[in-house]
Amino acid sequence: MFSIGRSLAVLIIARLLQGASSAFVHCVGVAIVADTVGDAGFGSAMGFITMSIAAGLLAGPTCGGIIYHNFGYLAVFISAYGLVGLDLALRLLMLERQAEKMPTLQYSDAIGEGGDESGINAHPTMSPGENAKVPQDNATTSLSPPNSSSSQRSSLKTSVSPTEGVPLLSKQNVSPTVAAPRSAPVELLATPRMLAAILGSFMQSFVMTELESTIPLHIKRLFQYNSKDVALVFLVLSIPSFGAPVVGAMSDRYGPKFVVSMGFMFLTPFLILLRLVNENGAGHVALLCILLFAIGVALNLVLTPVFSEAMYTVDEKEAAQPGIFGPKGAYAQAFAQMNIAYGAGSLLGPLLGGLLVERIGWNNVTLLTGISCAVCVPVCLYATGGTASTGRSCQAG
Repeated sequence: MFSIGRSLAVLIIARLLQGASSAFVHCVGVAIVADTVGDAGFGSAMGFITMSIAAGLLAGPTCGGIIYHNFGYLAVFISAYGLVGLDLALRLLMLERQAEKMPTLQYSDAIGEGGDESGINAHPTMSPGENAKVPQDNATTSLSPPNSSSSQRSSLKTSVSPTEGVPLLSKQNVSPTVAAPRSAPVELLATPRMLAAILGSFMQSFVMTELESTIPLHIKRLFQYNSKDVALVFLVLSIPSFGAPVVGAMSDRYGPKFVVSMGFMFLTPFLILLRLVNENGAGHVALLCILLFAIGVALNLVLTPVFSEAMYTVDEKEAAQPGIFGPKGAYAQAFAQMNIAYGAGSLLGPLLGGLLVERIGWNNVTLLTGISCAVCVPVCLYATGGTASTGRSCQAG
């Protein structure tokens, strides 16, 4: 639609579809990574994802501009079609992990044909003479045939539910009671830990997009820069994104609480100090670049760990109440909520930033933004979790 569209309505529809498809891909992609790498390495994996996104955002406009300049408008979309085709091929080749299923014991399997009791002894999870028991809610049912001896009946008794098949569990490994599945979005939004992660995602996006919409106009007026000069100065804000794997490793080692709180603590003074850039001079340009680089580092300290925190929240709920999110889990839904928060920040950042700069001025906008980040510090210290092992502590017990 972008390549053939010539009217404003078609381009708007194409942009909406593009945004929806990118949201689907990002949510499912992060959920697949979470399911593949697990708790221990998710922070580092999320760091590489963040770095890849930053590389794409930097390389896309550059490559697109070069292709457009040399080969024309349609050539830009032909190259994009090739990348989409490569992405689709890789996704089709990707092997999906199968959910592990517990073995079930049924009467026909246990007794065997013709009343043969060898099926019990042949079951892979039950040794001869060992009783297999599971928690019982109603009554105890004997799986032995009516003509078996009393000793055989006593050794074959097991607690089963009235359903057709039940998990066969040895008495050395009895699983906790499985909770009835609940609405994952509601359950997650009722968790302070998840709300803190959503706040972090929203604020990171809000601050980033607010700066992207207000700083170019500010430095154009202040330094009399053209668009090329503004882009080069603003590039300093994006460079720290390439250190996202290091931030992810820090999150894995020290926990999101420490890293996210440190990020918001750094953001507060650096945002407020932007008011010092108020004259046209080389010293003020250097100060602006230093502050933008520090802000980029602080924003990077927030983004990667909060997505890890969303995963740890799901794991913590599952460990406390197994089966609460059903057999599929809730990784995708947790990351969907994080992306909604990120999108809301991307929408409100430019709107409020531009409006407030006109109403109260640049200095007051940076002050209010810095104070907002300072408010997030105690929230993260209170609600954000520690290391990945915290989310699994219930399972280890």
